[in-house]
Amino acid sequence: MRGRRVLLHLANRAYRATLAAAARRFALAANDPAAAQAERLSAVLGRARGTAFGREHGLARARTLADYQAAVPARGWDALTPWLDRTWQGEPDVLVPGAPGLFERSSGSTRAAKHVPYTPGLLAEFSAATGPWLHDLLSRRQALLGGSAYWSISPAGPRTARSPGGARVGLEDDTEYFPAPVRRLLRVLLPVPPEVARLPSLDACRYVSLLHLAADPRLALLSVWSPSFLLLLLDALEVHAERLAHDLARGTLTPPGGAAPAALALPARPDRARALLGATRGGLDLAYLWPRLALVSCWTDGPAARLVPALRRRLPPSVEVQGKGLLATEGVVSFPLCDRGAVLAVASHLLELEPTDASGPPVLPHEAEPGRRYAPLLSTAGGLLRYRLGDEVEVTGRVAATPTVRFVGRLDGVSDLAGEKLSPGFVEAALAAALAEAEVEAAFTLVAPLVADRPPCYALFVEARRGDPGRLAEALERRLLDNPHYAHARGLGQLGPLVARPVTDGARRHEAALVARGTPAGAIKPPGLHGGDFWPDVFLSATEVTRFPEAG
Repeated sequence: MRGRRVLLHLANRAYRATLAAAARRFALAANDPAAAQAERLSAVLGRARGTAFGREHGLARARTLADYQAAVPARGWDALTPWLDRTWQGEPDVLVPGAPGLFERSSGSTRAAKHVPYTPGLLAEFSAATGPWLHDLLSRRQALLGGSAYWSISPAGPRTARSPGGARVGLEDDTEYFPAPVRRLLRVLLPVPPEVARLPSLDACRYVSLLHLAADPRLALLSVWSPSFLLLLLDALEVHAERLAHDLARGTLTPPGGAAPAALALPARPDRARALLGATRGGLDLAYLWPRLALVSCWTDGPAARLVPALRRRLPPSVEVQGKGLLATEGVVSFPLCDRGAVLAVASHLLELEPTDASGPPVLPHEAEPGRRYAPLLSTAGGLLRYRLGDEVEVTGRVAATPTVRFVGRLDGVSDLAGEKLSPGFVEAALAAALAEAEVEAAFTLVAPLVADRPPCYALFVEARRGDPGRLAEALERRLLDNPHYAHARGLGQLGPLVARPVTDGARRHEAALVARGTPAGAIKPPGLHGGDFWPDVFLSATEVTRFPEAG
């Protein structure tokens, strides 16, 4: 075991050294974000001039940011579809020089999966953010240097192996965001082999991941996206503790629901089998199982904020929870720095900030004002130019001359059955206030439309640990009525009153439903408002329906 400890120290220090150049480049950019963004603009225009998109928008004549903004309107995914479809079919020189060799599926959950073109330049832009983040983490949190790290692995679900144009579809795992030399080092540091992502089912993937994690007493970092993913992983650890211990003690591999490749089995580790049984006897004790666990990296803002208290209750008090910042499939907006919040990734893409109160034109990062809220527009080396991401952030401070931001929520995903225009951000705020007022502790909540009802209405699917779901739904309905469009639709009888539907096993059912529809489990966003009409079929165990009249 001493050899493993020394190897981890050496690998982590070598890993940190590979990230030092990216950290230095970002430090220079953070001190002068205007100059960094001017450099990004030059790179965007240089790539785009020879493409079909560039020619159609006259980018050969663009020299300044004003020229670029005048030539290219800000757009969302749907408006870019004509060029994206041509790229997907394999036509070269449409959005980027040549043709992308890879497409990554988005984690969007209200529509069919989007296929985002990935280029070496885009991966380098991701590395310009992930490098400084991890260098900061390994420099400021010394406890991580002697330990291993888990990066979320889940099966990609049904997917096309190749695009119509012959490009690969889908990253195998999160480590592909890093350059090849870094990935080789990560192989030493990661206790769960990336091949686990190729297992056909989520249950098998989760079980084999847990087997490898339970075998590693030096686990120091857990990096996932949604807190719900980690909560479900810990639930499975408790459910399968005896089976996992049996496999650890004997060197076997017997995941529930079917076999896994023998190559993923581990040598017998009876000591770790005893540690696992001790850690799960009488409640989960992660400090006993992983005494070196020091940090969990996950989403902590927006809808994820409601899941963080439940996650903290499962973790030892000494374990730090660090927010992820805002990194999307299409690009990166911000990344975390220890004790300083999430800083805008000004060394990655050209980043414009559009005021969400429509009070003026988009500004560059150095022009953003503390306390104001903005919608990021990304121009990336993947060919998405002035791309409206659909997220809202609030400026909270600065690192050097570059703003730090907090993710507020999604701006798209508006649900509109009868003109009510409910946005995810509004519903999330209303639900948080209703939970506090009703004194309800919920393991799971989801608001979704019931389009088959006459008139249509919204359902609150809720799994309550403590408190009265009916009282929660009454409080939520009152807050939804603060939205004048919702109140008007209710007053006209175009919408029925909110329906409360108690559910069981909500988080697992929510995950399974979205995985079945093509969303990778590790990228599923925390539940809030979802416009899908399939949720009543998902929560078939609901046995009680309670309607609430208009408040007042």
